[in-house]
Amino acid sequence: MEVAQTLVRAVMRAFYTTQEILVIEALVTHSALRDDELAYLMKMNLKDLHRLCATLRDARFLIVHARPEMQAGKTRPINRTYYYIDYRQTIDAIKWRVYKTDKDMQGNAKPTEEFKDYHCPRCKAQYTQLEVLDSVSDAGFVCQRCSAVLERSQEQEAPGHQQLSRMNNQFKFMTDMLQEVDRVVVPECSFDKAIQMARPIVREPTHEVLASIPVDTGLNKPSAVKGLANVGPKTIQVTISDGNNEAELLEERKRKERFLKENALPSWITDSSVPTNTAPATTLATRSFEMMDAGGTAEDGVPAKRVKLETKPEPIEDKSNIMSFKMEHDEDEDEDDIEFEDIV
Repeated sequence: MEVAQTLVRAVMRAFYTTQEILVIEALVTHSALRDDELAYLMKMNLKDLHRLCATLRDARFLIVHARPEMQAGKTRPINRTYYYIDYRQTIDAIKWRVYKTDKDMQGNAKPTEEFKDYHCPRCKAQYTQLEVLDSVSDAGFVCQRCSAVLERSQEQEAPGHQQLSRMNNQFKFMTDMLQEVDRVVVPECSFDKAIQMARPIVREPTHEVLASIPVDTGLNKPSAVKGLANVGPKTIQVTISDGNNEAELLEERKRKERFLKENALPSWITDSSVPTNTAPATTLATRSFEMMDAGGTAEDGVPAKRVKLETKPEPIEDKSNIMSFKMEHDEDEDEDDIEFEDIV
């Protein structure tokens, strides 16, 4: 455990800011801290502390755990946030970062073209070993442009290899400690173990807070998990038969028929209330009536009119009645009748 703590502290001091280093130092010292306790040590408000710890959580340097707690004088529990370090997860994250950085550097160190070993001191031309094989003289390889004797460049390291070597030198303290960590067994660190090993914080009298008691919500029980209640049948009944028993088949058929009869829809739903079998009527009754003014004559001197309504019988299939209106003058019955016909 001490080797793991030393590795985490060294990595934090090498690559992170002062506030992030202080957060990890507090968690290494106290094992587990509540958010208000850590804010008291860091002299920060909770909002800034949560934002700072979110960065370390994404980098796998700490774990965030929430549990309900009951304070004195309150009727409902509240969720409190705790921070602790899971050293196994943090070590795996450090290994991945080192491996990823090394692979990125090796990609930059690969030469994109062949290195040119020979150069001309007169025209500054450069050649590879394969290009100068056909230009040989008694003095050595000659330039193909100006025929001057070529000089061999001194052995120099490519820029990519320089960066890789520099990175290996800077990461040597981490690789050495990672090898030491691999030789020991890092114990598993859960929230329950971290809170048992937690070192209490001594507050000043002006910064005292109410003590809180954790509430057992039974979340560890599978039946308490949301979505698992009242799922599936409560009991299971299995019947094994050979399938040749006629009595059992008959009983099963009767049971199904009884079930269908009990769950059948009532007749007022299945049957229509509109009659369909009605005797068609072939004729309609003839009706006639007359409408006359009560006074017999109008006030303006115009003789009153009489309206006569006649309904002619028609077959029911035609679905229409022919109505004729006849208007007649009372004084002159010999005039032609005016008929109005309307098809309904």
